[in-house]
Amino acid sequence: MKKRRFQLVLILVFFVSLQISASLGVNATTNETSLGIQVDHTFEIQNGGLVILEENFRLTNKHGEDTVLLQNFTTGFPFEYGSNLDGCFAYSEAPYQQLDLLHDVGLGKIGFYGTTVKFPNSGIPISINETYSFAVVFVFSDLISVETSGTPDELWWNFTFPLFPSLPYQASECSVTIILPDETTYIDSLLTSRGSDFGVTNLDSHQTLNFTENPLEKLAYAPSWLIFRQSTILTPDNPFHLIDANEINREITLDEWGRISLSESYYLENKGLWNLTEIEIHLPQGVHEISARDESGDLQVVLAEGNATVLTNATIQLRGVIRKNQEAKFTVTYYIPWKGYIDQYSLHNFNWSFAFLERQYFNWPIRKLTTTFILPEGAKFLQLPAVPENLKGEKIESLQRDVFQEVLTYTFYNVTPFHELDFNLTYDYFVFWASFRPTLWIGVIVLVISVVALLWKVPRPTPISMIPVPSKDLRSFVDTYGKKTSLLLELETLEQQLKRSKIRRRRYRIRRKAIEGRLSVLSRDLSSLREKIRAAGTRYANVMRQIEIAETELEGTETDIRRVGARYRRGEISKGAYNRLLGEYHRRRERAKVTIDGVLLRLQEEIR
Repeated sequence: MKKRRFQLVLILVFFVSLQISASLGVNATTNETSLGIQVDHTFEIQNGGLVILEENFRLTNKHGEDTVLLQNFTTGFPFEYGSNLDGCFAYSEAPYQQLDLLHDVGLGKIGFYGTTVKFPNSGIPISINETYSFAVVFVFSDLISVETSGTPDELWWNFTFPLFPSLPYQASECSVTIILPDETTYIDSLLTSRGSDFGVTNLDSHQTLNFTENPLEKLAYAPSWLIFRQSTILTPDNPFHLIDANEINREITLDEWGRISLSESYYLENKGLWNLTEIEIHLPQGVHEISARDESGDLQVVLAEGNATVLTNATIQLRGVIRKNQEAKFTVTYYIPWKGYIDQYSLHNFNWSFAFLERQYFNWPIRKLTTTFILPEGAKFLQLPAVPENLKGEKIESLQRDVFQEVLTYTFYNVTPFHELDFNLTYDYFVFWASFRPTLWIGVIVLVISVVALLWKVPRPTPISMIPVPSKDLRSFVDTYGKKTSLLLELETLEQQLKRSKIRRRRYRIRRKAIEGRLSVLSRDLSSLREKIRAAGTRYANVMRQIEIAETELEGTETDIRRVGARYRRGEISKGAYNRLLGEYHRRRERAKVTIDGVLLRLQEEIR
């Protein structure tokens, strides 16, 4: 009886809820297709080659009487541009709020790269005749190439891009805007061959192109191109450069005397038509004692100090002219003030806040960015910095500890100006460590003086003569090692032939067994010769140790290459991560081989 009464109460509550909903006049639905969609598809070509695509969406509930609950929204572009995508983020307007994104999603049809915006909470309710706005920003690189059709007085570039967004819904209107770099002029585009063209607006020193599609069809597939130029009769104030930042390494050092020093190494490649004679970089506020150098010596630096609203710029005068496809390598060192970056919140606890890159500090993607933090001796990290979500899949973290010091290194890939790397970490440090080194050196000096005074009266032992190494042993070692290297190369070639099916597996096993047998004999001979040479003195022992360390590195690298290949085949890592790791292992292997070749070459010179 009680159970039946409880069921009746539940039914009554249900009907009361329905009545309340009806009285409020709200009947939410999640059917996004009932929304009117307008989109502004805006490209900005930045000096340096970076392309920013901002898609501003306005969704209006114009159909029906229901409130639309917007939970997600998908946009995309033709898949051929996916390899050029370096970054992506989304935000809502009024008020500004960062939105979550899902990358590389399907649009229900092959040939597209999709991105889905996930709205907070349970979704965004859009009432009848109400409009909701948000934006998705894509950062591309390598969309601009040199166009060879220019006249002697002009330089031409070709810009390839998706003319329209690829939406899984029909949009009522799509407004396309392309902002060309300063002092460049629009020449031609794919639209002209289709009987249309962009409208051109001149604003200050740059042109803006406009085109409107009304309506925009579902899953629009519109790869396009346009050509713009820059005159060379008079050198423009802002020559359009194409720059690839292949690598930037920054090392930040805190010393025990309260100073912060920074060393930044740049590896920039000129991919454009204008020659590079100088590079402008942006520096933190309060920078002092700045200098720059390359492999040949010091470089001239012109510093323009900024303020709270104006950036501090340093212009590096390069040595000579950096032409197309040439690389500029240089290092900039400077100091920044302790105040404003380091906060002490207890007797021995410190907080370190530093923004490696801030938005618009550069206009080119950084293919590899390495940041190294070096604490004073005796300091220890308490809390490591939080890495932005959109870079967690592209970072490698390394924390090295020794007896006195800790060093933290982060390596990121494909970093753009929109990746805000704000480092905030805490560390523990007792100030008495500042006197540790002076006290240690004074103690060492006193100890050395005492030992010298003590041994002054002790008779000197008869020096032990070094055992000479017979030249035949050195020659035998070098020749035997050469045979071993040849057999290893033959074994590697044999494996490649098996992979390409140029040799039968039975033949492969017979030859491999024969080679491994010969390698075993040579290894025993080398081990015997190595002991004879090592016994001849410290110098030869160090030489043999160098070879052993290099051989160990080679073996470890080969193991790592096989392991990462197996992980890639199992789908544990992406193709990009696989290629980066494989490249790093191949570089380690080459360094080990160069070390061994150098040692053998020195031994050959001694034989002569």
